Amino acid sequence: MIRRAPVFSRILLGAVLLLSGLGYFLPMFAAFSIGDELHDPMALRLMHNLDASGLLAVAKFIHIIAGLALLLNRAVPAALAAAMCVNVCAAFIAVFIEGALMPALFAVLILSLIGLLMLACLPAYRPMLTSGAIADGESPEPGENFQSLFVNPLSGASRMQCLAALAPLIPAAAFFAWIVPGISGTIGLVVLALPAAALLVNAVRARG
Repeated sequence: MIRRAPVFSRILLGAVLLLSGLGYFLPMFAAFSIGDELHDPMALRLMHNLDASGLLAVAKFIHIIAGLALLLNRAVPAALAAAMCVNVCAAFIAVFIEGALMPALFAVLILSLIGLLMLACLPAYRPMLTSGAIADGESPEPGENFQSLFVNPLSGASRMQCLAALAPLIPAAAFFAWIVPGISGTIGLVVLALPAAALLVNAVRARG
């Protein structure tokens, strides 16, 4: 029975996520979407803005893909990681903004279920949790991995590598400066300043 618990939990979570996503796109499934009933004015306003921006549709699409992956037992660790990102936001709205018992309880239960299944898949995440892990396609040499370019300003990356790595930061900075409005754009620029500083220091220190 204990060995079957993760399988049952995976199937249950997959069904809940799939129905949650389908309930947004297909009204015929709306009755099976549990925990989406909100009444607090601020929560309703927030959900309306998420819907208008298209982010809610993205979140529900992630629910559909993650739900199918869990039901089919394919790419389960990736599906859980994607669902966790969406459901942390959903739990915040349900617990701290809506505050009603049933939506909050349901959101916490789903979040707990995702967390428990992620613990069961911990071996799949271990390479990413290792300090200085190298991603597929990277190598440990300076300038050949993300950390040596965008994190460590003393990695010894060459000037050409730094200039090449600067290419994606320029359009990203323009996006946050001229398209993303208000404080969100400012925060985006501040976040981009950190990898830009690492690249600048490496470029100044580089010999070639």
